[in-house]
Amino acid sequence: MEANTSELQDQVRQDIDVFVGRYKDPRKALNMLSSRSNIHTKTLKRLLDKTHRPGYQTLYKLYSSLLETTDLSSLVRNAPPAIRDKLQKSDPQLKTSPLHKYNLDIEKEILKDSCFAELYVLAETQPFDLRFVKHRFGVYGEEILHKMLQMNVLRQLGNGQYGLGENRAPFSAKSIKSVGIRLTERYSKPSRTDENYANYMGLFFESVNELTYRKWIEIEERAFRERIELLQDPSSRGTLPVFMFSVIDTLREPSS
Repeated sequence: MEANTSELQDQVRQDIDVFVGRYKDPRKALNMLSSRSNIHTKTLKRLLDKTHRPGYQTLYKLYSSLLETTDLSSLVRNAPPAIRDKLQKSDPQLKTSPLHKYNLDIEKEILKDSCFAELYVLAETQPFDLRFVKHRFGVYGEEILHKMLQMNVLRQLGNGQYGLGENRAPFSAKSIKSVGIRLTERYSKPSRTDENYANYMGLFFESVNELTYRKWIEIEERAFRERIELLQDPSSRGTLPVFMFSVIDTLREPSS
């Protein structure tokens, strides 16, 4: 059973307190944790005050730092029960084979190399052969293909095709944005929007109050969960490779 919000907040505050307690200067300790986890000190303070409800991305970054691991599988295995339950509930990748290993080093490759990122996604949805890689990416694509094989990110399936291997990437908010934009630019097809069920595109902008904004986010989170739940039925699987990329945010520049 997934931990309730209060239990989750208590666990996060306790674990941050333990980290801060190792140092003489609490302020410097919090700044250090902020730098390591890439979580703003204001957010860490709100977590300590229990005025912030930590989501998957926050927990993912925080406990990667606290547990000093780049392996998501190890993170989930060693995290406190309340944290582990939240991560497993929120990340659809963790519902796949227990043999898969999720490593932050692979995510770094996805972030820095668009060829690596695209081959990673395609290997999961429509296995490809060397001829495709050469045509799509040229000689450089071949180099990346061999690199991914050496890292066990790809594996040979037979008939000269490649699919994802046992080593995989967790997806932080940063990599979700990067890969989502990449796929949207490459594969979204505005010319097909007049065809029934060919695709869906939506854009809306408005000034709303805080309550409405939160409801928008809740609606999108619910829709995402429902899409994943559909895939629990084996009959939902097929041969049509698809992607979805969704963002709701304010039209305000990121704070420094």
